[in-house]
Amino acid sequence: MKTKKLIVQVNRLLVKRSKKALEIAKKEILQEKRESKKINEAFRYYTKAWNDVVHPGLISIACEAVGGKADDTTSMQVALLLLTAGFDVHDDIIDESKTKYGKPTVFARFGKDITLLVGDAFLMKALVLLHKMEKQISIEKMDAIWNTINSLFFELGDAEALEASLKSNIDISPEECFRILKMKASTFEAHMRIGAIIGGAEKDAVDLLGDYGRTLGILVSIREDFIDVFEAEELQNRAKNECLPLPILYAFKNKQTKKTIMTYLSKQKVTDDDAEKIVDIVFEDENVEVFRTEVMRLAKEACDSLSIIPNKESVYEMEILIKGITEDL
Repeated sequence: MKTKKLIVQVNRLLVKRSKKALEIAKKEILQEKRESKKINEAFRYYTKAWNDVVHPGLISIACEAVGGKADDTTSMQVALLLLTAGFDVHDDIIDESKTKYGKPTVFARFGKDITLLVGDAFLMKALVLLHKMEKQISIEKMDAIWNTINSLFFELGDAEALEASLKSNIDISPEECFRILKMKASTFEAHMRIGAIIGGAEKDAVDLLGDYGRTLGILVSIREDFIDVFEAEELQNRAKNECLPLPILYAFKNKQTKKTIMTYLSKQKVTDDDAEKIVDIVFEDENVEVFRTEVMRLAKEACDSLSIIPNKESVYEMEILIKGITEDL
């Protein structure tokens, strides 16, 4: 199957499972009218480009994989969409991200103060909806869900704090950066675990799907890192405000390669031509090739672990997610 067809298939799969919840989540936040016109405008701006089909899709897939009904996850999908959006908005403040997926962020458009308040609103709305769900879900399941959110979303905060402490540090080892990336994948694990819990899974199945989610999150972040190597503006922002993409850090294991790449990244403005030259250098480096091999090993292990899941349609969907993420790396 050609890469583009595979990616289209993955997108259709996730959109189908997430569309309803995403529409409800947008309505939930937009109905919260504030006196501040700027806040309302920022809400509209964010929701217009808000297209997180991955996280809610994972809840739905995990629930069905253990014998549950996807429709039973809609309310949880909505609440966690709002929760992850709050973290996403706040993360842009920390990273001073001006663009995301080719568009200005809320931070770039409205500034730090408004962006902080927008993120707060998403988080508060999420917590209110989660509280309401305590009347819909059994006490045992809800306790497990709250414990999952508490543990794994706090791990995300830990990872963000560690990453923030390493801003502009070009000497960070790729292994340390990978460790932080793995911690940030905790939200993917959380969504898979919560879907399995709603579906009534036993602990072994919850753990297995959680591990799959963690690996999937790692692979998604790695894919984004590979993409960022091609983007001049994103490279410059990451060199200044974040950690450099993992492929570049692996290439930095070669001191001469590091020196050459830094001649481009140290410029006042990194151009598209500079980015193209960096791409050529990075993807010819043997350390990057070793990293790619490790990525493919992780992907294979994640797919192999699914063999004990009885719902073969869900297994197929989870395998497609992994293949779609890693196919063109």
